[in-house]
Amino acid sequence: MGVAITIVFALIITGLLIKRQNEIALEEMENLIHSISTRDTNPLIRDELKDEYEELINDIKEQEKALNESIKEINVYQRELNVAYKSVLAKTTELEYSNTILEKRVNSLSQLNAIAQTVLSELDLDKIIGIILDACFVLADVKKIALYLWEDDRLVNKVFKGNIKGIRNYKVAEQTNRDQLYEKILKEIEENDEKAIFYKLALKGKDIGVIYIINEIEENDDMEEANYETISNLAMQVAIALNNSIMYSELSIKERIAKELSIAANIQKNLLPKDTKLGFHIDLSEFFQPAKEIGGDYYDYNFIDDNSVFLTIGDVSGKGIPAALLMTSIRATLKSLCYTYNSVDDMLIKLNNFMCKDMNDEMFVTIFHSHFDNNTKVLTYSNAGHNPLLVYRAREVRVEEENVKGLAIGFSEGYKYKLGKIKLNEGDILLYYTDGVTEAENKNKDLFGIERLKKVFLENSYKSAQQIKEEILKEIEVFKEGHEQVDDITLLVVKI
Repeated sequence: MGVAITIVFALIITGLLIKRQNEIALEEMENLIHSISTRDTNPLIRDELKDEYEELINDIKEQEKALNESIKEINVYQRELNVAYKSVLAKTTELEYSNTILEKRVNSLSQLNAIAQTVLSELDLDKIIGIILDACFVLADVKKIALYLWEDDRLVNKVFKGNIKGIRNYKVAEQTNRDQLYEKILKEIEENDEKAIFYKLALKGKDIGVIYIINEIEENDDMEEANYETISNLAMQVAIALNNSIMYSELSIKERIAKELSIAANIQKNLLPKDTKLGFHIDLSEFFQPAKEIGGDYYDYNFIDDNSVFLTIGDVSGKGIPAALLMTSIRATLKSLCYTYNSVDDMLIKLNNFMCKDMNDEMFVTIFHSHFDNNTKVLTYSNAGHNPLLVYRAREVRVEEENVKGLAIGFSEGYKYKLGKIKLNEGDILLYYTDGVTEAENKNKDLFGIERLKKVFLENSYKSAQQIKEEILKEIEVFKEGHEQVDDITLLVVKI
């Protein structure tokens, strides 16, 4: 019994001791854990564990230091990542905006290409303007638009859309600065709540006109960049299309005028006589070369019967169509007079009285009008301000001038013309000419002159009328040395 009690007591004591040891151990463990967490290098631990503990603590400190460095690096990287993210976000937004603008531009370019193909194939000016302005409203979303084109010294408003104040045409002096004029118009048409811009329509240095674009002012942007580019491209298309239309119109006009001049030239040539009546005892040759397509010179010969012929040469002041029209009227009137009047001076009196009523002060006509009687070999003549007649006298072998003075047709109504008369012999030659012969110029502005004409006439007097004419024309060409013809040239050579 006593032994059992002793054993029980011993067990109790042992349990208490074990419990106490466990408590101590647990307390030491708690102290150890606390010391590790506080990095205490001198905790109250057993000596046999102290070296291992310190080594553990050092490892933990090293790892903690490395971890702190890693955390710092992570923080730096995080900040850099945030900056990069913001940058990428901004770039993405910018890219999206650029992509939107690009899509607009691609769409605009596609439509501009279609418009360009349409307007470049169109030559009607009004249709071109209509297409371009409609395109501006659709593609650039503008509110108002006005287009002006230059017509010589006038800037003319061809069309405008929208309620625009101050629209009018402008007549400018030659020295006017056109850019300043465009700015002035801009101020006149722009209102307070609007933003107006203009684009000059020019191509290859040629100023065609100007186009004005007007929009309302908005808070964010008064006109997008894409719209500026669209309008700028449209303005270029306008310039090209308008230039093509203007050139085509000018070309059409030139072609029409050239065709009409060609027809007029043929009519004028057909009006000149062709039947030389070789049975009549004269050898006759003629030449007519206008300085332009048609001219104001003319010659004519009218055979009344087998023994009578009227020989005429004339020159209207000026050249070209006006001179040709007046000469046609003169020719028709004088031709009719040849069948109703006998005296050449009376014919000129009648002609002058007729024409004075219809001619203005700036125009006049010189005429040398003559009649040759083959039976008597007498030439009667009258001169209305024309060059003297050159006569080669075969018996004397000399060239002389025959003339009576008189005013040109159209100067003075009621003027009395004089009559001249010469007797001709076989071999004598008459040379009728206009001042295009004697006033032919070379490059030094020297004139061919009457003395050269007399010389070549005399030197070739033994030849036929045709050969004499050819020699005179050849000598004129040699003298001119390629210089352009400045006046109509007309010759009539008559050899008895």
